[in-house]
Amino acid sequence: MSSIGIVSLRPQDLTWDKAMRLFLLRCRSNNLSAGTQALYTIRLNLWREWLSANGNSSPFEIRADDLRGFLEAMKASGWKDDTTDSAFRILRTFFRWLEREGLVLVNAMARVERPRRERRLIRPFSEEQLRAFLGVINTRTAVGSRDFALCVLLADTGLRISEALSLGLPDLDFGEGVARVLGKGRRERVVPLGQTVKRALLDWLKARGEIAGMDRVFCNRFGQPLHRRTILQTVHEYGRKAGIEGVRVSPHTLRHTFAVTYLRNGGDVLTLQKILGHATLEMTRRYAELADSDSITRHRQASPLDRMGPLSNERKRVRLK
Repeated sequence: MSSIGIVSLRPQDLTWDKAMRLFLLRCRSNNLSAGTQALYTIRLNLWREWLSANGNSSPFEIRADDLRGFLEAMKASGWKDDTTDSAFRILRTFFRWLEREGLVLVNAMARVERPRRERRLIRPFSEEQLRAFLGVINTRTAVGSRDFALCVLLADTGLRISEALSLGLPDLDFGEGVARVLGKGRRERVVPLGQTVKRALLDWLKARGEIAGMDRVFCNRFGQPLHRRTILQTVHEYGRKAGIEGVRVSPHTLRHTFAVTYLRNGGDVLTLQKILGHATLEMTRRYAELADSDSITRHRQASPLDRMGPLSNERKRVRLK
């Protein structure tokens, strides 16, 4: 294991390589998840590659215009709004850390405006689509029993796929009807399990059996941990078999579906925030807006002119298909 020397750096002596190494060391020491560290590395490498092609300034010399230029270049290159926003947030965290450590004299990122994002409507599954999706899973096989248990767990708890795949057997408490989940920021939360989910999990665990050295709830047919990519492909294939169109078929859509349906069924926003593991109410409010946005049905029920009945000078009615 290589040792890390503690050295005193002057801001003008700092290079991007040193800055990134020290920042990622801070991420590891703060126990950030491997996924978060990987995302930070990818976005910061993208920033460094852009700098290399545009003058390769040191952290000491970076100006707000440089950062704005990078974000604008991302948009011009066709990166999605979410990716550009992710880069903005990671750079903001990175430069705040540089300022806090005294490695830059001025935090140039503090003057950079957050790029505006196109706010797309969240599209959950309809009840019919969810029934069709779950209905194509063959629960008479061990793999099918596993897939069914995983999908109903996602659809009835709103767990992220990474959280579900990380669940250990000790995390399930069937007596209390809860699962203990380690989410983003290594924050633990307690998530309720419905009766349907408990039955599906128990069926899967019976088919799974005891596996030496393997305490994760979900595993592949060889008794090894399941990979996220495998489940993404599996869920997509079930969606194809179910003939689902107009909605992205993914584990995260099951999370969206849970959140919207929970609120439509009378659940409250604050409890939903706790179940989903959101640090703020921002995303939960979006679910609340969607759950309350059934404007077509409400308009049909409350249309002022339709409720008045036929008008005296209205032309003969035609039947609309």
